[in-house]
Amino acid sequence: MSVTVTTEGPVVTLTLDRPEKLNALDESVRLGLADALTALEDDPDTRVVVLEGAGRAFSAGADLGGGAYADLDVDWATRRHRTGNWQRLLDQFGRIPQATVARLHSHVIGGAALLAAACDIRVASDDTVVKIPELAIGIPLTWAGVPLLVREIGLPLTRDWVMTGRSVAADELLRSGFAQRVVAREELDGAVAQCVAELTDMPAGPLAMTRALTAAIGRTTPAMVAGWADPDALQWSFREPEGRSAAADYDQRRRS
Repeated sequence: MSVTVTTEGPVVTLTLDRPEKLNALDESVRLGLADALTALEDDPDTRVVVLEGAGRAFSAGADLGGGAYADLDVDWATRRHRTGNWQRLLDQFGRIPQATVARLHSHVIGGAALLAAACDIRVASDDTVVKIPELAIGIPLTWAGVPLLVREIGLPLTRDWVMTGRSVAADELLRSGFAQRVVAREELDGAVAQCVAELTDMPAGPLAMTRALTAAIGRTTPAMVAGWADPDALQWSFREPEGRSAAADYDQRRRS
């Protein structure tokens, strides 16, 4: 399984479980997360969901060799539906009734940063590095990623991170608000456990109400409406020769 689901009392942990690929995001990961989130939507016993990555990194982002950026030589409506799948998954994180915590370490690349941004609280180790390389791959940042980042860190930093594709270290993640807590790597598990305990110590009703309230505010942030056309932008980019060339060049540089 590419996503492992573990339940311990009122806490469910979703683990991206492709450590040999640095938990690169492919269709099996998407389906695993979607199935888990669908079950959680109808689970009143779970109060907190933790999202983590197994092994050396949280996630290296989209699996360029695993179909995430493949040519979808099918009809327009089918292409649009498929290219919107990950965006709908991020929307699911906002719909589930549980509070969500992202446990971040090492590489948090591209779509993985958006998965983290979709969570309520992000706890990161001091070796965490976020990078948004989509423009270098030859595509705009989609999955409603730009408005999602604007919501979480503001427009000026979103411009910087997305337009330059630079690596963002843990100290800046903390200053920007992308990470609410940053600790030494060896203290990460304890910090996540403390955060989860603080959440589960709250009375269940008020916690659920506040989670629903903040999620609703997040969905109605004006910038979020801008993501409606992202599937169209993404499928258009797939079919442009310049985009294909940029993706191939990026993959070659990444492997060298």
